[in-house]
Amino acid sequence: MPCSKIHLLTPVLFLLALPAFLMAQGKAAPTSYDLRVRIEPASGNLAVLAKIEIPVEPGAKNFRFNLHGTFVIKKLLLEGKDAIFSSVPGEASFMLPPPQRVIVTLPAVLAQNKVHMDIEYEGRLKEVGEFGASSDQKEAMDDQINSRMVELAGYSSWYPQFTFGTPLQLALEVSLPQGWITICSGKQLENRVKEGREITRWSSPNDIDILVVASPHFKKKTFREAGTNIEIYHTQMPEAFIDNEVQQIAGVLKLTTDRLGETNIPAGTIKHVYSPKRKGQGAAGISRPGMIVTSEGRTLDSLAQDPHFSLFQGIAHEVAHFWWNFGADQGDWINEAFAEYFFSTAVQTVSGEQAFQVVLDNYRKQVRGLPPDVPSLANVPFMNDKVAFVVRYYKGSLMLHSLRQTLGDDKFFQACRSFSDTYKGKSIGTQEFRTFWKDRLGDHKALVDTWLDAKGGLPM
Repeated sequence: MPCSKIHLLTPVLFLLALPAFLMAQGKAAPTSYDLRVRIEPASGNLAVLAKIEIPVEPGAKNFRFNLHGTFVIKKLLLEGKDAIFSSVPGEASFMLPPPQRVIVTLPAVLAQNKVHMDIEYEGRLKEVGEFGASSDQKEAMDDQINSRMVELAGYSSWYPQFTFGTPLQLALEVSLPQGWITICSGKQLENRVKEGREITRWSSPNDIDILVVASPHFKKKTFREAGTNIEIYHTQMPEAFIDNEVQQIAGVLKLTTDRLGETNIPAGTIKHVYSPKRKGQGAAGISRPGMIVTSEGRTLDSLAQDPHFSLFQGIAHEVAHFWWNFGADQGDWINEAFAEYFFSTAVQTVSGEQAFQVVLDNYRKQVRGLPPDVPSLANVPFMNDKVAFVVRYYKGSLMLHSLRQTLGDDKFFQACRSFSDTYKGKSIGTQEFRTFWKDRLGDHKALVDTWLDAKGGLPM
């Protein structure tokens, strides 16, 4: 697994902050989506027919979801009958344009604790510059539909979004003009051409988002490494860079599998998509089960500045998310801390102890620079501004390193595997982390509280 040079990330990857009701509605998250999506890149129009099965609380009188603010709902049925619904403007943030908050009245009597919703809507995404497009941006969003590319994820609320981070089941059909190549998270079931349209069908039984990336210019390279298919999609990445990256993916996958066991990689295929954005989220971008999306423009910019640039840190972090993806809401720091620390352990294995210490020293430097009133890990918000990023990724990693030093390597990695196995497919928060690791530490259990509850920089 070559790693010619380790580039440590600056503490700004992307900004993520979801509206409060999206974070509070974990119990009302939909268990299944069946979407038919028609995309017209030339006009930027998106039209969706969706069937969604939604669990509801006993005695609930309504449920709510987010939908992109510019979309028009043409039909909304519950159990096959016209539903009563209203919408109000939702909360916006730097990376999330204002959605509409849709409130749907439930029938007086439900035969079971779930309801079937049919919804039809369409519209164009609000035109917002990509993240990092300018130094004085007031808002940003990587999701877009245009003649060059399509990228859709939960950031735009392009689908009815009840919460973020809760597992969902997905059946998806995407229709684009003939010649467009579509990649989605999950397993591809079909690819056919009908009446000048390229139609693909996908299934993802345990996902956290509905991710669609497409372009008429994608090139595909397929590899078989360490018993896993690796597919790379790009429009202009150098061949040598891709070949090196495939070895990195395969190596990190083997290291993490050896430590944590098998994980959810649909159809045994890892897909890395270089989305043809000009800017967008940094490092390796975003990760969903078996799929990583990276900004091609940002990567090419990095290569132009340094021909030896490597995505090793971002790749290792995002591959680790195939395992670490169950911390929800405020507890999402769990996902990021483990993914970041497992990147550093990959550096230790591949490049040696000295390189590992360089990574840890960078974490310590960043954490020591935090103001004294910065929220603790137990209270850090679900977002990645400059401060929260350092707390969630770097302070969280240093806490895990402290637990490792206390337990020793064998017990620590055994506990990591047990923690991952225990909560796989669930949505947990800081309290579950606290309880699990205090139990493993025994006489040293106070260490967990020390790290979780300390404001500011290093607690010791």
